[in-house]
Amino acid sequence: MAVAATALVLAAGAAVTSGLALVHTVEPAQHTVNVVAPPPATYSSSEVEAAKSAACSAWERSARSTALASRASAEALEQSWRSPESVEALATEKRTGMAAVSYLRSQMSAATPLSTEKPLSDWIDARIDMLHALNMRHWEQADHEQQRGNDLIGVIRSECGLR
Repeated sequence: MAVAATALVLAAGAAVTSGLALVHTVEPAQHTVNVVAPPPATYSSSEVEAAKSAACSAWERSARSTALASRASAEALEQSWRSPESVEALATEKRTGMAAVSYLRSQMSAATPLSTEKPLSDWIDARIDMLHALNMRHWEQADHEQQRGNDLIGVIRSECGLR
């Protein structure tokens, strides 16, 4: 009987505590940390020029290597689509393209001016889209993406001061 009485008292206490908890609202925690965004990065003209020069030099190397690999692939594919040489040339073109894109991305920095960064990024996008089309064996799409990248060459050369 004593156990039952104790259980009844505990149950009543739990009910009262639950009722009080439901009635009493909890104050939300006060926001005590103010996060202030850092100011936009600023770069000196020499830093901007160095970033532009690095990006442009990287693009020139990337463009030359991908052009050579594409030319070799096209020549091999003219002979035969299924020969070991053409398969290897196409694989080399894909590897070279991905390496060139990765290298170019690594040479672009936050200090690269937008007027340089935008056409280079568009060229990178065209290369990636072309490589994807090659992987999917969508030859017409690959040609279209190749041309899209080629159309940017004049813009990039002008921006970079290349001939």
